[in-house]
Amino acid sequence: MSIELILILGLLVIFVVPVLTDINVGIVAFIVAVCMGGFLLELSPQAILQGFPAQMFVLIVGVTLLLAIAESNGTVDWIVGAMLSLAKGRLLFLPVVLFVTAMLTSSLGPGAAPVLFVIGAGLISRYGLNPLLVAAMVIHGTQSGAYSPIAPYGIVISQLAAEQGILYQPWPLYFAVVVFHLALGVAAFLLLGGAKLRTAKLASGLEFSAAADSPGMIRHLTLAGFAGLLLAVIVFGAHLGFAAMGIAFLLLIVSPKQTRKEAVNGVAWPIVLVITGVLTYVNLLQQAGAIEWLAAHAGAIGGAPLVALLLCYLVSIVTGVASTIGTIGMLVPLSAPLLESGVLNGTGLLTGMAVSAAVSDISPFSTWGALFLASVAAVTDRDKVLKSQLLYTAVMVTTMPLVAWFLFIVSGLSG
Repeated sequence: MSIELILILGLLVIFVVPVLTDINVGIVAFIVAVCMGGFLLELSPQAILQGFPAQMFVLIVGVTLLLAIAESNGTVDWIVGAMLSLAKGRLLFLPVVLFVTAMLTSSLGPGAAPVLFVIGAGLISRYGLNPLLVAAMVIHGTQSGAYSPIAPYGIVISQLAAEQGILYQPWPLYFAVVVFHLALGVAAFLLLGGAKLRTAKLASGLEFSAAADSPGMIRHLTLAGFAGLLLAVIVFGAHLGFAAMGIAFLLLIVSPKQTRKEAVNGVAWPIVLVITGVLTYVNLLQQAGAIEWLAAHAGAIGGAPLVALLLCYLVSIVTGVASTIGTIGMLVPLSAPLLESGVLNGTGLLTGMAVSAAVSDISPFSTWGALFLASVAAVTDRDKVLKSQLLYTAVMVTTMPLVAWFLFIVSGLSG
């Protein structure tokens, strides 16, 4: 048995042991990483920890710290109340607003998913919305617009395609991804309880739950902080985690002492442990070449259409435990050899693989899925949400790559 295969099987240990023992997944992942890296790859602990996802650590800590401040001073309730007022008290419209807002903002840049997760946490806390429904609306909405030619994913694909000499049409790819995720959003809305909200109508007024020593000015400053976060990330390209932490720091300076204590305690530390542990092991897999090994073996199985199907599944699985943008960096170069024969269409192949990479981003180990879980951990049952995300991801990974392959690669619907 090859080292690469043993490393891949290590993922099973990471996900099975916590189910049997109720030990935090991150702890198991760190231990497996040390054992596999030390004994199989003969790496030092320092070399293994080079794969520690420092950016993800800063991202989750920064965003959840800002969220904890917003929850403590009543800003989240305030935003939810305003949304409910705009929706005339109809809960039915709120998931739709989340999806559309996510799609439009991600089509223009990095998107507003972190802020929408904050709003979603308030909806879950106040009105008992299904957390998975909120996650699906925000994440599918975000991914539906993420492949716009002027959005980060679309720009990366364009640059990599030019480097590899791949010809494709960016706008048909974008519109195909939008339609696909719109269909997924409708299905998720109906299956996860959205239709039951059609008769739910609540009063538009909402009392603030902020403490008596938390003046309205603090809530206005917090709201301005979220606007500043979007501006910093979308316009100036600032790092989301550091920008959120910087804004949180400024808000803590002007906040009451009790809010400062509650905010740090409100950071989703168990989620930080889960994500950093799993991603440290995933980075070990990448460092050892296990992902490339899987791709090479896929290429030896059969003709171009079959290999394309296997690659759709591969990128979907990898995205479920890593960042989508990182998977895209692997996606385009893997496509190049399949297009040299002329059997497959460049737009169709890239569309099928792009959809396959995006559908599993609701995984609690992927960027947006992890951030969502961290955002709602304080207002709902964290373990229950994590399990529902894993189940949803499993359904997406087992079915959607096949659907995307048939629609875009075999049938050529994207052009």
